[in-house]
Amino acid sequence: MTKHLVNFCAIDWYEKELAERGQSLADYINQLGVDGVEQFVYTVEPNKNSYSDLTVGVHLNYWPYWMDFWLKKAKRLKQYFRNIHERNQYFHDALSCEEWLSVIRRNINVAIAEKPEYLVWHVAEANNEEIFTYQFNYSDREVLQASADVFNSIADEIPAGTTVLFENLWWPGLRLTDVRNVKFFFDRIKRDNVGIMLDTGHLMNTNLRLKNEADAVDFVCRTYEKLGDYGKLVKGLHLSCSLSGSYQRNFNRQVPDKLDYEQVWRHVTQIDRHQPFETEAVKRILEAVQPEYIVHELAFDSMDDLANKLPIQMKNIR
Repeated sequence: MTKHLVNFCAIDWYEKELAERGQSLADYINQLGVDGVEQFVYTVEPNKNSYSDLTVGVHLNYWPYWMDFWLKKAKRLKQYFRNIHERNQYFHDALSCEEWLSVIRRNINVAIAEKPEYLVWHVAEANNEEIFTYQFNYSDREVLQASADVFNSIADEIPAGTTVLFENLWWPGLRLTDVRNVKFFFDRIKRDNVGIMLDTGHLMNTNLRLKNEADAVDFVCRTYEKLGDYGKLVKGLHLSCSLSGSYQRNFNRQVPDKLDYEQVWRHVTQIDRHQPFETEAVKRILEAVQPEYIVHELAFDSMDDLANKLPIQMKNIR
């Protein structure tokens, strides 16, 4: 039976809002009518509040830009980071690949403490300049090879009974739009009990011609069908709608003069919308994939906001 989840991060902002609502997270999840949460765990320190009784999956920490560090491209790293302090902060004080692997292991241990059935691992690479220019330094194959190398280096940290689901993005890496690349990646993974977390919005972001939900659903279903036997690896869906083709076709492909967190966040969220599906067309995706997990990964500013958006999508999949 499919488990329905929502994304949640145990940060002070959400904890405070729950307290103001006079609710526990369990109360809130019950109100939403879902089975639990996929929890974002981006820290290397134990959570102040454990939600292991509600956590079905955990999304591990993700570094969008990491290939230069892994491949020891010192010159490129020096050009990208303003100073050594900024670089150290980004990689959690890791000064070498081995130290970075140790950071990843610590993050995994914090995640495992929440007793999840699965972990989510992003497979992508793009720095803050490339996401504006779309001139990427590394190819899909290069990112897939390096991602497999990193994962294989720490895979022994993950209990055998915990599934690892690799998530697609629209940057170089695991886009899912070419089954040959999917095969290339999984041929290099040296661990059993792995699969794919298919993010519908991320997949839509690879196709700039999509105009409406019907087009988007057709594209997702066709892409899934083209995976052939590799489609069996899709165990879960990050379910949301992202129709950002118009924005991607028309924005200025130049690095902003002031490249800061706000600029990056505004740009990325214009591309990756995380909006609820508003038509029953979405049912076709569920019928095709038949996932074990559906994570309603919606963008929300508050608990009230999520409580208003989730029913829109839920009613269209029933």
